[in-house]
Amino acid sequence: MSYQKVLVTGGVGFIGSNLCNSLISQDVDVVIFDNGFRTGFDDFSLKPNMEIIQGDITKIEDWQKIPNDVDFVYHLGAINGTKFFYEIPDEVLRVNTMGTFNMLNWISASSAKGFFFASSSEVYGYPKKFPTPESEEMSIPDPTNPRFSYSSSKMMGEMLCINFAKKYGIPYRIGRFHNIYGPRMGYEHVIPQFICRLVKNEVFTVQGDGSESRCFCYIDDAINAIKLISESESTKNQIFNIGTCEETTIRSLITSLESVSGEKIGPKFSEFSQAGTNRRVPDIQKLQKIGYSPKFSLCDGLKITYEWYKKNCNV
Repeated sequence: MSYQKVLVTGGVGFIGSNLCNSLISQDVDVVIFDNGFRTGFDDFSLKPNMEIIQGDITKIEDWQKIPNDVDFVYHLGAINGTKFFYEIPDEVLRVNTMGTFNMLNWISASSAKGFFFASSSEVYGYPKKFPTPESEEMSIPDPTNPRFSYSSSKMMGEMLCINFAKKYGIPYRIGRFHNIYGPRMGYEHVIPQFICRLVKNEVFTVQGDGSESRCFCYIDDAINAIKLISESESTKNQIFNIGTCEETTIRSLITSLESVSGEKIGPKFSEFSQAGTNRRVPDIQKLQKIGYSPKFSLCDGLKITYEWYKKNCNV
């Protein structure tokens, strides 16, 4: 399946901009809908076959600026980043939920043949099974912890997508991202935070004891997964984990960063103020069945990411 014209909400952001660049390389016309909340527009490179509509996904009137002749919608627009989960949880909930609701109302009146909704591994809360399959129940372990504002918004988003799609007969695809990283991903996540502390020669503080683990997925692999899910007829109305199976502890991540940078790191561990889950390991068998195979090891992706942040941390 191929599309001639697509809409990408949040297309100026980290995952969105990489997706847009990949799509236009295949001669797809791309309409970007973004307000520049996290990354701004200054360093965004506008390319041929690409149009930017500046607007707020929570405002119905801004959605009216978008042409309704797109073939497919990639809904990535949202407030992301652990920093924001804790500092503005009310805005995370408002923007992410209202934005998805508005997208669904808009798409019901458009010519789009389907849409992709960007969800998150956070919806699993504290999973009981590892690797964690898509069938694992979604949960909110502690509603008083503002961290779960984001996962709550993505859980509601999935429910909205599934039920609106059923009502209007518009196929959906849902991707649950697991720790996607790479250049220009912002400064609110563990890898850029670690790199910038190292580059700036700051005290290398780490919350937790270093045994916490994640499966980090380089951005190019994530983009490949999104496109595989979105362009296959067999993936309609399904949910997919997006990530890798390369489980890495935070201590091991620090060791890899030492190897990449050539610097010795002396981390100072401290207790979590409000901790998330100790472990995230996606089961990606479902994604592999449609042809997905990660190309980047953590070491490969970390080298590229380190070099970018080494130049940009002090900007």
